[in-house]
Amino acid sequence: SDGTPPSTLLRKCLVLASKLDSNLLEDWVRHELNGYPSDAEVPDYRRIPMNFKASLQNIAYRYTGQPVPQVLVAKATGMKDVGTFKCRQAIGTISEDMLKDSGTLVVNLDNYALLMDRAGCFDSSYTVTQFWGEIAAPSVLGIVDAVRNRVLEFALALSKKYPNAGEVGEITVKEPAVEKTVNQIFNTTINGGSAGIIGGAEHSTVNITINQGNFGDLRQQLKQQGIAEEDIKELEVAIKSEPQIGADKKYGPKVGQWVGKML
Repeated sequence: SDGTPPSTLLRKCLVLASKLDSNLLEDWVRHELNGYPSDAEVPDYRRIPMNFKASLQNIAYRYTGQPVPQVLVAKATGMKDVGTFKCRQAIGTISEDMLKDSGTLVVNLDNYALLMDRAGCFDSSYTVTQFWGEIAAPSVLGIVDAVRNRVLEFALALSKKYPNAGEVGEITVKEPAVEKTVNQIFNTTINGGSAGIIGGAEHSTVNITINQGNFGDLRQQLKQQGIAEEDIKELEVAIKSEPQIGADKKYGPKVGQWVGKML
């Protein structure tokens, strides 16, 4: 229910991840419970637009809370995505009660003040005394809803595919077909991706972006979508045997046959 703390839902999800032997699900749950480390990718629902403000002064004047264009901050810091706040904190530290009564949250960015001065972003007679970012509180609160929704969607999708999923003995997670299905459900519901491959990949769609001529990229993407290694090797052999795509942009017969088998 909405009254259930997200941390409680995630702990139950962690138990399920262990039963299903799903590293994808377990890693996501642990990051949500403990926070995302600096080297971990932050999900889209944790990326929040941020505006910047500064306080400046010189001998004669003082200005407080002056809006600062994002382009100036990007120039000074060298960060193209500086206008996006990546919320890495543990889900349990996001207080719903406090956020409901807040309109704006402040992110202390005083370490940017010197950079702004050095980059000449302001009149040289002024000194930046304070610098901060502002994010909308409802956007942070939306993280809690996003996690709840993803847990619910995953549970419903898993239950639909395996009605007895709650009974550990009813699912043999070591079976490749089951592993592919669980990974696909995770990628669709938790990662928010498009429909991938379920079971034998029947009646499913996979959207993949790779670098041209790089089979390693393709192999990684197919694995993430739950394609079996033997099927990937079969595709690699087919591609090597007919590497050129015709002027009509169609696959060769062997690759086309492989694609048809996956549909």
